[in-house]
Amino acid sequence: MAAPAAAVALLSLAACSGTAGSAAAPTATVTVTVSPSAAAPAATSTAPATAPTSPVADPPGDDTRPPISAATPPIFGGVFQSDPGHDFTRGISPSRDGILRGLMRTMQDANVVEYVPVRWVKDASGQTAGHFEGPPEGDGMAFAAPIAPDVVFLSAVGCDGKDQTIDSSYVGTERCSRDKLIRRADGGKLYALITAKGGQIVKVVEIYAP
Repeated sequence: MAAPAAAVALLSLAACSGTAGSAAAPTATVTVTVSPSAAAPAATSTAPATAPTSPVADPPGDDTRPPISAATPPIFGGVFQSDPGHDFTRGISPSRDGILRGLMRTMQDANVVEYVPVRWVKDASGQTAGHFEGPPEGDGMAFAAPIAPDVVFLSAVGCDGKDQTIDSSYVGTERCSRDKLIRRADGGKLYALITAKGGQIVKVVEIYAP
């Protein structure tokens, strides 16, 4: 799916690298400024079916949602991804191997992050581009996994949080430390392409979502 239309000013371009699907950090940072009046990408679906009031094993709603896989999901996709066969009655556990468009919402301890899938919702009023939203309250579709010691974290706001370090797909390009990732995740509101492998988070590519 195409990223939202925006007026962008190219401030520096040492190389064209740093896409969400890369296996390693990009060799250069592409810094752009996004206009707050940027148009929102079109949502591809209406809200999912009514969520269960408590966690269930293999929720039936998963059958109509795209599963987590090795393929990079649409950055501003309007449908939640699913983890078919995941038993949410057994407590919060890692998602399957693959790339989830999600929200890192808190650290459970010094190493384990809790995260949920998100979808993009267009602002019907036109006052903003739109926003990401997670599953409804009580849905129970949440995951938690350790952050790998050698995790790749590509920030969309720079390591100091004061810049806009993104590419044309609105995803982060500046590689920052694991400690920076943990601090950002613990503060919540870190929207990202989250790659899980072998029960660990091995890569996090932040999505620019002001």
